[in-house]
Amino acid sequence: MSFFNLLTWNNSHMDLRFVEDDLHGNVNITNVYNDDRYVNMDIVNQKYDSKLKDAQRSISSNRIIMLVLFTLAVFLPAVLLSVVQSNLLLIGGIIVYAIIAYFLMEAVNQVQINKILHDITNDKKIHTQP
Repeated sequence: MSFFNLLTWNNSHMDLRFVEDDLHGNVNITNVYNDDRYVNMDIVNQKYDSKLKDAQRSISSNRIIMLVLFTLAVFLPAVLLSVVQSNLLLIGGIIVYAIIAYFLMEAVNQVQINKILHDITNDKKIHTQP
């Protein structure tokens, strides 16, 4: 699926829950759907625990990279210029830019989670009865 299809994909039927092992950091998926659909959790954990862990790492690194880049490349120069030029409008523009950049980064993160949920939904092997 494309970026915008995954971003707007209706995932209201999903309820992905997991527990992270404190010792090894492994992910154990405990729930997938809101309703009582049968899902073979052993197969789900085999196939999707590493993908979920990778998505968590990617989301965390995206947030840290955005924070560092925004602080170094945008916020500090803007504050320095606004102090030197006595221009408050520049700080207002930077605050609006920060809000837009935050929502764009969270949209990318949501697409990563929705991709995993969409793959789980379309996987026929996990929905087979025992």
